[in-house]
Amino acid sequence: MRKGKDFIGLSIVGQTDGTRLGRVRDLIYDHDTDRLLAFVVSEKDLFGLIDAQVVPWREVQSVGSEVIMVADATSVKKLRDDEEAREFANRETALGGTQILTSDGKQLGTLADMVIDEQTGRVLGYEVSGGLVADTLKGKQFLPQTAGLTIGDDVAIVPPEASEEMRPLR
Repeated sequence: MRKGKDFIGLSIVGQTDGTRLGRVRDLIYDHDTDRLLAFVVSEKDLFGLIDAQVVPWREVQSVGSEVIMVADATSVKKLRDDEEAREFANRETALGGTQILTSDGKQLGTLADMVIDEQTGRVLGYEVSGGLVADTLKGKQFLPQTAGLTIGDDVAIVPPEASEEMRPLR
């Protein structure tokens, strides 16, 4: 298990020739299917004329503590050439600070990050902040991926029983 922000800054290395292909700058994920789709290696540049580059999750051979291994330089794709990543890159999916409410109106906190299985790229759940004081006293909570989760533009909504599934984040 690894938090999404823990991927940021990891080097991407080609396994066949040991070439450093870049560093992870951001993540593209699909919250409808709970999957990490790609790592952003470079953003658009030169007034949008140079396309962003990504490493699609399907190209990842392994994820270590310091590097992400891919086959070689062909694993880095232009964003426009990867249909799935391109579709979700254009969506506004910033999670940090999104308020979490149960469908019966109880506030659970705010989304701080997603928790990802680094073997499969699946989103296992979310890191939830209860605020500075609560985080200091009790630590952040883990909200397992739950059926019925809706992440909207303003808030995330979960079923009422989700509050009972929350547990301390390890």
